[in-house]
Amino acid sequence: MTSSSTVKGSGENAMFTLRDAYLRDIDTIVELRMKLLHELGKVENEHGTAKLQDATRSYFINKIQAGEFRVWIAENAGKIMGMTCIHFIEHPPVYENIDGIEAHVMDVYTVKEWRGKGIAKAILMRIIEYAKEKKAKRVVLNTLGADKRIYEKIGFVSITNEMELILK
Repeated sequence: MTSSSTVKGSGENAMFTLRDAYLRDIDTIVELRMKLLHELGKVENEHGTAKLQDATRSYFINKIQAGEFRVWIAENAGKIMGMTCIHFIEHPPVYENIDGIEAHVMDVYTVKEWRGKGIAKAILMRIIEYAKEKKAKRVVLNTLGADKRIYEKIGFVSITNEMELILK
């Protein structure tokens, strides 16, 4: 994992630092993802299963080391308060996206006691800045179970033309 420059941010009652995640953060990143999946009803408890934790850890390590995935975290006094991940997908060019690059944001998560202090917004703004640096013309995120207002305030709009098929 590569470090980016550290940026100070502040919420209403909190000071925090935004930075790229390091390999030493991987256990906390996996823990926060399990908590997110639990809040979304995707796993039975906030720890998930050992199999899911191991698969998640391997995915993050492999994709981050390959440069295909980045994780930004917010921290205060060495404690991680929130995180957000991004990866890019290349599509064939279309008129409104001639480079075909699309950013996919995932795992927007803030630890419960730090919510409402501007952490998620600060990380999202950094992610959007990074997407622009990478020439992405579209940033997509899923809002399952989430309060959409934070995303709408930043400029995201809901789309309804997406469908899915779960393969078993």
